[in-house]
Amino acid sequence: MNRTRLVGLILAGVAALGLLTGCGAAVLRQSGVAAASASTLTLDVAQQAQAPAGPTLGSQRVDDIVAWLSSEPAQPVRGAADLDAYLVGADGQPITDATVTFDIDMTNMSHGAYLVEAVPAGEGHYTGDVHFSMPGPWRVIAIVERPGAETAKLRFEFAVNRN
Repeated sequence: MNRTRLVGLILAGVAALGLLTGCGAAVLRQSGVAAASASTLTLDVAQQAQAPAGPTLGSQRVDDIVAWLSSEPAQPVRGAADLDAYLVGADGQPITDATVTFDIDMTNMSHGAYLVEAVPAGEGHYTGDVHFSMPGPWRVIAIVERPGAETAKLRFEFAVNRN
């Protein structure tokens, strides 16, 4: 085998490996095998104790805010979903004085601006009805605005499955 052909085969193999690595998590999620959320943090015991009941799409911590994002249905599918951002402060108390907006898009292709104003649902929960137009890798940035504080952006990445 000549050297040029060998280099070409190696490069093709590396490219294929990169493609498989990039798509592997999405394939696992769509096949029903749970893959770890890119948003999940290692929280201390006190923070873990404050997590909402039930499954979440991930957790994020920015400055003095710890947040969890959940969905109904619990595993989002193409179509309608109800998102719930649960926010607590560094003191462990639910954040009830925020304005929260969900900035929603796919991670592998943009569908343009899609902002949903979340509604306060009490005790630190902020909910919004969203629509996922197709299965695949999505991200939600919860934009949290509070009086006297800098705007915080909490990023959650997860898969949306087929119906």
